[in-house]
Amino acid sequence: MLDAFGIYQHHSRNPQENFSARVTRQNPEAKFAEQFALAYRDKFSKIHSGTSKRKTFFVREMPVFGNGIPDLLVLSWSRDREMNLSTCLDLEKLDPTVRAFEFKLSDWRKGLMQAHRYKFFSNVSILVLPNHKMKSAAPQIDIFRKLRVGLWGFSPETRAIACFYTPRPIKQQIPKYGERAIRLAAQSFRSQFSPLLKLSQAVQ
Repeated sequence: MLDAFGIYQHHSRNPQENFSARVTRQNPEAKFAEQFALAYRDKFSKIHSGTSKRKTFFVREMPVFGNGIPDLLVLSWSRDREMNLSTCLDLEKLDPTVRAFEFKLSDWRKGLMQAHRYKFFSNVSILVLPNHKMKSAAPQIDIFRKLRVGLWGFSPETRAIACFYTPRPIKQQIPKYGERAIRLAAQSFRSQFSPLLKLSQAVQ
């Protein structure tokens, strides 16, 4: 069973505790991203059936040092490195796999270039399009394979995720950028869970 800590908006100018907790006014692409994130969280174990890294943390729209702002960043790590309230501040030490997602409703070429930039700091970078837009991108699958950028389709109506091409996780192109991305995600992690940690310590 998947252990998901939640899906959180990166704390920047307009922080939100949990972007799925309430419906806010969003553009269509942001809504598409939200619907995908919820579906992906629920289907993570099935999609990545071969991985042992099934504990996850999802964070939305986190800027990564000049390498773009992925619409969704997903960190996953092994259960043998179990986390609880007493160790929840050690995300950097868990050797997580970092998956970066870019969402586009139509312009797959622009999305491909943006997703390609995320390879500098992620282990896997994936472009997600609406299923009905895959007709234009799918014939170009060789380009995605050459650039090692994943191509997935998603239907908000059915919550179906179609994985046309998923590259295997590899080391980040620039390790220090990967470390920074994990550190930034850890800051979001801490901002969400440090209140729980303080409450637990106070009860003890």
